[in-house]
Amino acid sequence: MSDMWTRAGVVATAFGSLAIVLTLFYSAYSFSTTLREGYYAELDRIYFELLKIGLERTYLRAPTPPTDPSRASEYDAYAFMVWNFLETVVDRCDRVSILRETWYPVVATECALHRAWFDAPENRLKFKDRFCRFIDTRYPKGGSALRSYSPP
Repeated sequence: MSDMWTRAGVVATAFGSLAIVLTLFYSAYSFSTTLREGYYAELDRIYFELLKIGLERTYLRAPTPPTDPSRASEYDAYAFMVWNFLETVVDRCDRVSILRETWYPVVATECALHRAWFDAPENRLKFKDRFCRFIDTRYPKGGSALRSYSPP
């Protein structure tokens, strides 16, 4: 009789261990999903705010930057905010690759619109070398940034 209880104990321990392993996998998956959704929501909120500013001051999203000194100063600040956002997008997409499908087209769109600002030597110094290389490789100067998007 005690032999049967020993076997039952071994089986129960094996099932318990399996349940713990499955719980760990589920927790990791759940954490990953929460992180991905959090990143997406944060990026979406920030981009919405940038677009809202652009709607309020349409000259910030015009094909050519404004020449009026006060508007040029606003454009400089706006373009810096946009490129800071794009650097954040690229950083987040490195961590959570599924975000690329949604956010790389945004990078391409904003790159096409504000590339001249980014290419000014004094502005490139404001960003990590890795990000500058990413932009130069993925969206080369003179090429259409919008055509260079391809899903991962």
